[in-house]
Amino acid sequence: MSEPTLTLNLWNLPELLERIEYDRTFLAELLTIFHQDSLTNLNEAKSALASTDFPTLERRAHTLKGMFRNLLMNPAAQLASDLELAARQHHHQTCAVLLTQLESALQQLLLLADAQAAEVSS
Repeated sequence: MSEPTLTLNLWNLPELLERIEYDRTFLAELLTIFHQDSLTNLNEAKSALASTDFPTLERRAHTLKGMFRNLLMNPAAQLASDLELAARQHHHQTCAVLLTQLESALQQLLLLADAQAAEVSS
């Protein structure tokens, strides 16, 4: 699978660029914030799951969902939405599976996002 297809499947970067009027400096700022905040929220979600703190897990999933949706990372947003619902229903095993999938998706997205941010810096 080529990188543009992979990017479009995980992240609709062309539409995001259009929405922000192709301001790549602004995009780099957004992606820097996304990198930091997404990892913080993921780690808090993992801790919440480990301690079966479903309300916190639900909030972290909700926050991640919003972050992903704002950046048009729709497959990850759907995973976060599913995690939010599973946490609300206290389905521990489902939450564990979804959180693992979400972490994997986030790792891929961070590679793409970091590459985009680096393009602006160079």
